[in-house]
Order: sequence, then C-alpha cells, then structure tokens
Amino acid sequence: MALLAALLVIGGFGFWAVVRSLPEASCFDGRRNRGEVGIDCGGPCAPCELANPKPLSIFWARSVRASGEAYDAVALVENTNDVLSSAAVEYEFTLLDKFGVIGRRPGTTFIYPQERLYIVEPNIRTSREALQVEFAVRKVAWQAAGAPRPSLVVERRAHVVREENGKMQSVVEAQILNAGPYRFREMEVHVAVFDEAGNVIGANRIVAEDIFPGERRTVRSIWPELLPGDAARIEVHPRVNLFDPAAIVLPE
Repeated sequence: MALLAALLVIGGFGFWAVVRSLPEASCFDGRRNRGEVGIDCGGPCAPCELANPKPLSIFWARSVRASGEAYDAVALVENTNDVLSSAAVEYEFTLLDKFGVIGRRPGTTFIYPQERLYIVEPNIRTSREALQVEFAVRKVAWQAAGAPRPSLVVERRAHVVREENGKMQSVVEAQILNAGPYRFREMEVHVAVFDEAGNVIGANRIVAEDIFPGERRTVRSIWPELLPGDAARIEVHPRVNLFDPAAIVLPE
C-alpha cells in the first residue's frame, strides 16, 4: 500500500509538472482548445475563414462601345465568404483585339461578406476595336472585422432617351432612398443595362455626394450616344464604403 501511495504521488507530481510545462492556451499554441472551431481559429480566436479565405468568384466580364474610341467594361463578382470582407480589392480590366492588348484599366473597390456586385470601369479609351475583355483580381486584403451595409434602397429605375444639342442620348434615371440614420459623404452607383438576350448594352459608375438620412436622391447615368439595343433590364447598385470612417457623418 505504501508503495502504491508513493507511485500515485510521484505520478500526480509528474502530471502536474507536465501540465505546468505546457504553454498557456492561446490562439497561437497549435492546439484546438478554449472553444475553438479549428486549430487556433474560431470561437475566441480569429475566424477560420481568415486562414483559408475563398477567392472572389468572377462570373463574367463584358465590354460595350460607349462612343467612338471609348468602351465601358463591367464584371460581375461575388464574395462567398460568410464573415470576411475587404476594404481594398485591386483589379484590372484588359481590352484585346485579334492582335493582343489594346487597353488596360486598373482599379480598386471594397466588398462586404456575401456581397455580389457589378464592378464598372467606364470610358476606357483605345484606338482599335475591342473584341474581348478580361477581368482579373490582383489583390484582396481580407479582414474579419466587417462593416454593416448601408441602408440604401433603389425605389425606381428607368431608361429614357433625350435630345441634347441636336443629338439623341440614352439616360438611366434611378431614385435611391437613404433609409438609414446616417448621412453619407459619398455614394457610388454602379449601373448595368441589358437587352432581352442578356447582353450588356451599357455600364456606368456615378458618384453622388452628401446623402442625408431619409433623403430620396435621383441619379442619372448619361451616355453620349444611344445604347446599342433595347433596355430590357437595368441593374442599379448604390454603394457606400463604410470601411472609411470619413464616409459617414454621425448625427449630432
């Protein structure tokens, strides 16, 4: 009995010594503990998505002649990550003809979790006819800290034709409601127009300033010429970059 008791004491002391020698549980100890979903991620640690983010899904990219030597380019992309967002998405449109590259346009944008959006770069100038457009995401700075989406509601959209200095132009008018409690210093509005067959016949990006809470703002996308087809569907996406603290004016 005395020997058994001694062995138990020695064993207990050894177990205590081993436990004491282990590093304190943390999000960087290489172990799944403290309610983590995976090893060192989830629960009290950073989301597991941050360790293995899904790339942005690119559904398609298209271009359409806006006038003379200028093209509008648009791409439909989606962020399928549940909690990850990015305040800095770097991308590039490339226009090509049968001989190669005839124009490029880099740009940056932001994206919220589970957001699908049209990325538009209007008025890309080139001296040759574009037969193809390519779109590539160059860099995404993922972050787990998301921002709430602004409460912007598109209440009305319409395509109209007007005459300006004896020339007919296509115009898309949209009425947007700021249904949230904040004033926004700047709002981007991305517009894509499709014909009955689903072809893009026009794309544009408009910037509106000082959108007050409860305000209904009418924005207009104007093309210098008539769109090359009948407008069967109009997509209007208003966006505010809430990752930028200067984008919001808090109520006094």
